[in-house]
Amino acid sequence: MKNILLALLLFLNISVQAQQLVQGIIKDTETNKPIQYVMIIGNVSGKSTVTNSEGRFQFNLPAQDSKLIIKHLDYFTQELSAKNAKSFNVQMQSSTESLEEIVILKTSIKDEIEKAIKTSQEKFVKNLKLNTFYRELLYINGTMYQYEDAEIDYYLQSINKSNVIVNESRSVKFSNEESKKFDSISLVGYYWGDLKERVSNEFDFELIKNIISDKEYDLYITAKTAADGTELYVLNFNPIDNAKKATLSGTMIYGAHDYLIREVKANLSDKFMNNNEFTQQNNHRFKRSFYNRTTIFNLYNNKYSLTYTSYRIFGVSQVMNQLTKVGGFVELLVDSVDENPAKPKSENFYTESKLTRLGKNYKTKYWEKFNVVPLTFKEEQMLKEINK
Repeated sequence: MKNILLALLLFLNISVQAQQLVQGIIKDTETNKPIQYVMIIGNVSGKSTVTNSEGRFQFNLPAQDSKLIIKHLDYFTQELSAKNAKSFNVQMQSSTESLEEIVILKTSIKDEIEKAIKTSQEKFVKNLKLNTFYRELLYINGTMYQYEDAEIDYYLQSINKSNVIVNESRSVKFSNEESKKFDSISLVGYYWGDLKERVSNEFDFELIKNIISDKEYDLYITAKTAADGTELYVLNFNPIDNAKKATLSGTMIYGAHDYLIREVKANLSDKFMNNNEFTQQNNHRFKRSFYNRTTIFNLYNNKYSLTYTSYRIFGVSQVMNQLTKVGGFVELLVDSVDENPAKPKSENFYTESKLTRLGKNYKTKYWEKFNVVPLTFKEEQMLKEINK
């Protein structure tokens, strides 16, 4: 019994030491402003996270990793030793001082982007398990209303289909005065789509396919060189001058030679805000006033996969004569990728579109051990009651 207890204590000690929590903030050398969407990668494991809007990150570094790779398409990549450090203040130097040049293609832009989509999809392993951190935050009339997050495994059997297993999760609805008022008069519940579709939509490049097929968008391609010497092409899209429905402006960055898509960003165009109209969404009508979407794909050690995606949406919902300010975000971070995993039992798949039914379904503080993107300081303060 004594030997068994000693072995158990040794195992627990090894497990605790198997990873090291490191944190930091990353800023631009010249402006001293925080840099969002910087990738932090373990040099051996390939595990990753990204910085939030305040430039902050937290990373549970596996034991085999001795360095952090700090990577952003617009900045020079850095390698930081993580042997004796737990906190980092990083200054990054911009690598895009020269103006981007317009690219003259021998084919149509639509054909060019379809080639990039096809090449990227062929590079993905067809049978994947993505170990992810997923969360949603919903505001009603400017007040925090509901928060949900989870440690989720996404099983991607093809480009446009995924199944999920929810390992642990939290779902909390806040009981502030604005929430109570809303619940007393509301005729509809709000949610950010189906969580099962988050991964498959990104692997399918659904947004970009719609943009290049829409005649209301002006498309052009520019070239730039990344800090590591990689030549990149940038698809720029904006509504045409007389657009009646188009509303988005943004970019898609891909390799000029390998044709692998690195990043997709889209925002509402200020010039075409009036094109935003109420659209029917199930049992209510919704009009967007703010939209930001960012998706990052990573090519590291010749492995290519989704790393991160986020949606931030705010607007007005109308149910009969009831108007409600609705907004929030959805965020999915891929911590690690398993290729050709063992086939899970189908009865373990989660089939609902939201995490609400599961409630506080957790045994460990997975949000502390997982490579999550930190919330902003303001959101962290508002969410202190979530673990009571």
